Amino acid sequence: MSDAGLPPCLRRRSDVDALREDVASYAGTTVAERSAILGRLCRFAAEQTAARPDGRRILDFQERRSPESEALWRRWMKARRGE
Repeated sequence: MSDAGLPPCLRRRSDVDALREDVASYAGTTVAERSAILGRLCRFAAEQTAARPDGRRILDFQERRSPESEALWRRWMKARRGE
């Protein structure tokens, strides 16, 4: 069955096409424009978090890194310091 008669949002698409569609409005923007967008997103996230009764707990949460991730990080830092 063809989905040609469906609205665009309901048509099947590949992950690549979905990603391209998601970022299409940002293509060609300047660094300053993307920075402004990021700033607005950060402010929005801060407002949403602050509006929650558990907002402080959310901000305080840190997921533990796996031992493998920790070892990789230490190797990178050693290499960066030239050790």
